[in-house]
Amino acid sequence: MVAHIEMPAPRGALTADRPMADLTWLRVGGPADWLFQPADEADLADFLRALPAEVPVLPIGVGSNLIVRDGGLDGVVIRLGRGFNGIRIEEGRVIAGAAALDAHVARRAAEAGIDLTFLRTIPGSVGGAARMNAGCYGTYTADVFVSARGIARDGAVVTLGRDEMGFAYRSTARPPDLVLTEVTFAGPPGDPATLATRM
Repeated sequence: MVAHIEMPAPRGALTADRPMADLTWLRVGGPADWLFQPADEADLADFLRALPAEVPVLPIGVGSNLIVRDGGLDGVVIRLGRGFNGIRIEEGRVIAGAAALDAHVARRAAEAGIDLTFLRTIPGSVGGAARMNAGCYGTYTADVFVSARGIARDGAVVTLGRDEMGFAYRSTARPPDLVLTEVTFAGPPGDPATLATRM
C-alpha cells in the first residue's frame, strides 16, 4: 500500500482509499489506495511527472470489463472523465477522447457517414477499445485505428501509430501504465440512414 506517500496536488480530483465497487459494472472490488480523475491532459501529465516512481499506476475506463479483488488495488487508479469524452469529426476521421463511450462514437460517426458501427455493441470507452483491440462482427479496433495520444509514466505526451500500438488479438503491446487520452479512427464511408439501421 502506498497511501502514506505524499502525493502531488493536481487540479483534478484525488481521493484516498476509494472503493472500486461502484466504478465497475459488476459492482465488486475493494478500495484503491488513490483514485485520480484529472481535469485535462495537462493536469494528467503534470501529476504523472510528479508522482514518485515507486507508485504503481493503473488506468481504467468505465469498468465494463474489470473485476477488482476484495483486497483492492495498490497505487493510483486513473479514471478519465468529462475532460476526455469529446467526439469530433475532421476530414473524414473521427477523433474521440479516451473516455467517450464506444456506442456514442459509433452514433456520431454514423451521423457523419463514417462506418464504425461495430463499436455500437461494445460496452465501454474508446480508450479501453484501443488498449484491448476490441472487436465484433469481423471488425477490430486495429482495422479502423489511425493514431492515439497518450501520457507516459514520466508525464511525456506521446503519439502512437498502428505499429507503435502493437495490436494483437484482444491486446496491444503498450505499457500497462500508459494512459491513452485520445484516439483517431478512419472508417469506410456509408449512408447515415443505412448505418443507423445497421446499428
